[in-house]
Amino acid sequence: GIQQSFRSLVMAPVGQNFRPAFAVTRGDFAKAMVLGGRVPQYLPQQSRYSDVRDRATMLFVESVQAGPNGALFPSVNGSTFQPNANVDRLSAVVALVRAAGLQQQAETGTHTLTYTDTLSIPSSLRGYVDVAIQSGLTRPHGTAFNPQGSFTRLDLARAMARLSTMPLQ
Repeated sequence: GIQQSFRSLVMAPVGQNFRPAFAVTRGDFAKAMVLGGRVPQYLPQQSRYSDVRDRATMLFVESVQAGPNGALFPSVNGSTFQPNANVDRLSAVVALVRAAGLQQQAETGTHTLTYTDTLSIPSSLRGYVDVAIQSGLTRPHGTAFNPQGSFTRLDLARAMARLSTMPLQ
């Protein structure tokens, strides 16, 4: 079914093991968004990121950053995308909320978070955390959100399964 597709196509196992606790890289996250059909494919003549040179990675990275609704990763450091760096939980929820078409909901209204680490989440991004959790795109870690923690393969699998039930924007 759909979960097997995510497991095999979007998130290839490491050897024979899925490794649910392993961190997801920014490049793998971008690949999942494209292969999962959440952003249209876009391949420019040349990458705008100095650290993205192979065509496959460029397809995924440029697609998530040049979508019609804006970049999924808003805080890209200048001319690099860092495709091999791990995705932190805060960047992941911003990208997931944008991929789900819920950006306006995240950026408007009142969003009150009651996590023990709420103050470590920038106030401008707290709506993204709230919307991501309320819509089932991610879960808190007990009484904390853990914004700087790694977004894991299991987190991505759950998010992709939830995104698959949401309408495309």
